[in-house]
Amino acid sequence: MSSLPRRGAVAAALSLCLSLAACGGGTSNQYAGSTLAGQVLMEASAPVAGTANICLFAVADGLGNPLTVTVPPVGTGTLLTTACISSNSQGQFVQALPNFYGPVLVQVANGYYYNRASSSSVALSNLSATNASLQALAFVGGGGTVNVVVSPLTTIATAMANRMPGGLNAANYAAAIAKVEAEFQLGGLNITQAPSSGDAQDLVLRGIERYLVDPPGSTDDPAGANLLNWNVAALATMSADYSNAYDAINSSATQFTFN
Repeated sequence: MSSLPRRGAVAAALSLCLSLAACGGGTSNQYAGSTLAGQVLMEASAPVAGTANICLFAVADGLGNPLTVTVPPVGTGTLLTTACISSNSQGQFVQALPNFYGPVLVQVANGYYYNRASSSSVALSNLSATNASLQALAFVGGGGTVNVVVSPLTTIATAMANRMPGGLNAANYAAAIAKVEAEFQLGGLNITQAPSSGDAQDLVLRGIERYLVDPPGSTDDPAGANLLNWNVAALATMSADYSNAYDAINSSATQFTFN
């Protein structure tokens, strides 16, 4: 399977964002624009492919325009393309953003992926319909190509950042990424880079796939609305159900205690 080039995405992207004027978003002759190259993955071997399923929104003052008013983050923003764009069979997409600088909210709804737990092709629409579209942030405007990975883990980080004071900005997203990596015991792996088959991030993502389709996760948290939005009121149940799912699909005895 082809994959996007890897890099130290958080440090480079956040450094770029922080160097821009207030990380605002908009147009400016001072910046050359960027090309955004992304990949949507449910796990290393499960790309999300779809037609017009990738929506790129400008983020201003920590707010990004959602696909629907019920899918957080809810706020104001501008769609950066004339229509949402498509991901290919490997979950990849490329979009030139020549006149924008600042943070971009990538939101993904619809499309299909192969779920390892159910051994079947699964529609992503079951997530977006329950307020849990896949999401990530990217920071563009310094020229060149900016890479972004969109996964359930970056979705959780985006939900966390959205609830912090200031909302969707570089510092909050960096803090949320670090928290996700700690909560899921990733041992230094970076969720802004694509997982490799069988690495710690890939095993965690397989656990999420199992959580989404089999009880008790699928019963207690239909379509992962609590997990993917990181509902702090449900952390105890999420911890137990996710541990069950992770252990079942990975033949493990690992326990997760979400805080």
